[in-house]
Amino acid sequence: MKLTKNNIINSIFIIGCLTILIAQYDGSQRENYLKSNYAFTVGKTIRYSGSDDGGNNYIKYRYYVDSLTYFHLVLDDYEKGKPLNKFFKVKYSKIKPEISEMYLTEEIIDSVQIVKAGFKYTNN
Repeated sequence: MKLTKNNIINSIFIIGCLTILIAQYDGSQRENYLKSNYAFTVGKTIRYSGSDDGGNNYIKYRYYVDSLTYFHLVLDDYEKGKPLNKFFKVKYSKIKPEISEMYLTEEIIDSVQIVKAGFKYTNN
């Protein structure tokens, strides 16, 4: 089969469409996991994590579920100074605990909650 300019363009278009569909499906699955059968815990912001192609900055955070450690990213839209090394509320799926979202507007300062969530509390 001879590769023509039209075949290449059509192939790129099809691959692009499939990529978009898969991304939308993954996003809706993630949303469904967080809509039902979820729980809350405490997570700690640990570092800034680059930016995507659109120039968005992310913050990496860590949280624990059943003594297992999970990491995830949250869009850095925090407007109250520097959120690093602080604790915030995290919603996670009980079915797939690796699916989560952090609420940077809900800082946790209660040391009892922080320790119950699996962190060693140090008074900084």
